[in-house]
Amino acid sequence: MLLWPKDTDSTEDRYRFYLREKLNDNIWADGFNIDPELIRDYFYRFLYQPQDREYPDLCQLPDLNETTLLENLRARFNAGHIYTYVGSILIAVNPFKFHPIYNPKYVKLYQNRRIGPDLPPHIFAIADSAYQRMLRSKRNQCIVISGESGSGKTESTNFLLHHLTALSQKGSHGSGVEQTILSAGPVLEVSREMSELLNQ
Repeated sequence: MLLWPKDTDSTEDRYRFYLREKLNDNIWADGFNIDPELIRDYFYRFLYQPQDREYPDLCQLPDLNETTLLENLRARFNAGHIYTYVGSILIAVNPFKFHPIYNPKYVKLYQNRRIGPDLPPHIFAIADSAYQRMLRSKRNQCIVISGESGSGKTESTNFLLHHLTALSQKGSHGSGVEQTILSAGPVLEVSREMSELLNQ
């Protein structure tokens, strides 16, 4: 592995060359532990260039600026793809119509899958990621939904709750978690309406 750190000990502005010894597939001599699968995923996400120039992750854009970002979102929206990643963040463009991508088939498709290039961006992937992290770490998780009025925050919340409910039905906690998730819907709706009234 080649590293080019700046030589701060010298009065001259120069760089030094370092070579790290690889001990096996995962461990380097200076103690960094790197998962080869993670490296492959990064190469795929950041170096793979789709032929149709439509990028499911904005981090893949070769030239990231406001124009290319908006053009990519427009191209995806015109192709019927309302979701786009920015790393682990999801951008949703409200289509103002129902898309048939929220049925049990999609719940199962995104279940226990890592956010990444294997599957198209989807709100179920975000919900599933939070749910799996909660189970693994045994700590509370938070999903922030932000946007202008009419951008689809309420619908996005409903889809998140739908996916979390479906996941909780398969778990050992069963109806207790399901009931808690479902009871959050009205509270979220009231808080949304209150914030819109306060902003007027």
